[in-house]
Amino acid sequence: MSVANHVDHAPVVSESKGQAERDRLRMMMLIRRFEERTYQEYTKPGQKIGGFCHLYSGQEAVAVGIASIFQKGKDYLINAYRCHGHSLALGMDPRAAMAELFGKATGCSKGKGGSMHFFQAEVGNLGGHGIVGGHIPLGLGTAFAQMYKKTGGVTFCLFGDGAINQGTFNEALNMASLYKVPAIFIVENNGVAMGTQVARASAEPELAKRASGYHMPYRAIDGNDIDTVIAEMNEAAQRGRRGEGPTFLVANTYRFRGHSMSDAMKYRSKEEMEQAKLRDPISLYEIRLREKGLLTDEQADAMEEEVAEVVADAVRQADVDPHPMLEDRFNDVLAEQYPLQK
Repeated sequence: MSVANHVDHAPVVSESKGQAERDRLRMMMLIRRFEERTYQEYTKPGQKIGGFCHLYSGQEAVAVGIASIFQKGKDYLINAYRCHGHSLALGMDPRAAMAELFGKATGCSKGKGGSMHFFQAEVGNLGGHGIVGGHIPLGLGTAFAQMYKKTGGVTFCLFGDGAINQGTFNEALNMASLYKVPAIFIVENNGVAMGTQVARASAEPELAKRASGYHMPYRAIDGNDIDTVIAEMNEAAQRGRRGEGPTFLVANTYRFRGHSMSDAMKYRSKEEMEQAKLRDPISLYEIRLREKGLLTDEQADAMEEEVAEVVADAVRQADVDPHPMLEDRFNDVLAEQYPLQK
């Protein structure tokens, strides 16, 4: 829903000027509000969200930055288990997202996937995956298909800093570079793999250098600055579309919640958290838009009110939606039989 529909007057900013920027800000706000409400629903008495749940609060600029250049119908995005934000950024209905968390049949994976398995194949969102690093070869595969079919698309393959120590990471990057597939490998480096700091798990703490042996461009970027994310992702995407091969980007960011709902974050001090909030991607972008004359108080307030209502509506709907039917429990298990070639 456009912010313009909720603002009767804007004394400084016109309805059209800066609309794309305000839409990005709104989406970051929506993701944050969705995740914080998810936290509330998970932890309140009578818990209605079960299983593992990984929140994206603090990392919104990466997902929305990618979505800003993502070409639906051409591009693919494949992700690890912290996948709510990317799915919303690519256009998933918050009702379908919340229903999935509630285990309802109206969810994006029919209530059978839960927090770690948000999918929307029709827009190129090939979902969240629960095995650390297990989806990186799948991203290689989709990028190979794009190259083979000459679609002009690229694959955005996202994973956390802990996944780069998996063998799948090394094998996939090596093959991606050998075949020059149009893949962008993106580490969302929030500083800890579950609760283990990068320096304790990686002999080379500057994670961008981990790609130096694979003959592809690599660099670290500010993952909390959405304009930087857009510029860097666009450059990498254009390289892939031109047939010049993959790129490795480390988006340095920060998560404001624990690894999962059971994580009390005892490994992070109060001082560290307060310092991190000074680099909140939403606050940074809101300040920038105000300085550019692209955002008024009225528009910001309208966005806050609107996204709060969108998320509240998603919770209300998920609460009354039906659970999957028992007879559907074995459906959606894919098995394809091809005739033997004579």
